[in-house]
Amino acid sequence: NAGGIAEMAELGKEIRDITDTLDAAGNTTAAIGKGFAIGSAALVSLSLFGAYITRVAKVLNVAGPDGKPLPPTVNVLQPIVFAFLLIGAMLPYWFSALTMKSVGIAAKAMVQEVRYQFETIEGIMENRAKPDYKRCVEISTQASLREMIAPGALVILSPIITGFVFGVHALTGLLAGSLVSGVQMAISSSNTGGAWDNAKKYIESGMFGGKNSEPHKAAVVGDTVGDPLKDTSGPALNILMKLMAIISLVFSDFFVSNALPAGAAWAGYKQH
Repeated sequence: NAGGIAEMAELGKEIRDITDTLDAAGNTTAAIGKGFAIGSAALVSLSLFGAYITRVAKVLNVAGPDGKPLPPTVNVLQPIVFAFLLIGAMLPYWFSALTMKSVGIAAKAMVQEVRYQFETIEGIMENRAKPDYKRCVEISTQASLREMIAPGALVILSPIITGFVFGVHALTGLLAGSLVSGVQMAISSSNTGGAWDNAKKYIESGMFGGKNSEPHKAAVVGDTVGDPLKDTSGPALNILMKLMAIISLVFSDFFVSNALPAGAAWAGYKQH
């Protein structure tokens, strides 16, 4: 923010150089902080996953040869569990694609509004007239709400549909796959986005030809992808991991009692 204010206030190149250096350091420390948040989300999700497995085992009350209840376990060799393990591993990538596409749509709408105001409001560049800031805020607010419908529905409906149609065993695989894939995807997004942002600043400092060079043009493209990667998709994956596990735990009894018999039969186990 300080760098943006310095640039808009035309404070000079030496001030902008200082804020760029601070911004690059901030990207690195932000990535470290996001790493702690990702680790916390992973541990919370793992705890909720364990609670889900324990609850399902208690409700099913499956007994071993000695008549005692079997401990809660997950058998990834079951075809249905392994199949949904792969499906669950795909969900973070689908979710990230939706959130990054949403950022692009909102940014495009903002650019179109800015162009429209430059064309219709005379004197903006000469400080003789003020832009319509309210309209820009409305675009950002409306886009942030509208564009999160699809990613939110993906996170909420995936465990519900899986558990209701295919049963608790399939949902076990879905949760395990999304947890493992989501952790590495979140770490990769945070680190990669920060690296691309810092690469652009490094080139703008005079390296590899400086501004307006071909490497700089490539770095701008990388930063355009990196910003939503580190600021939107990466942090949002923490919510994906935790929310899917919470929903599964809350609805676990319902899935055991009301999963569709046809789906359970197709999955290869008896409906309880």
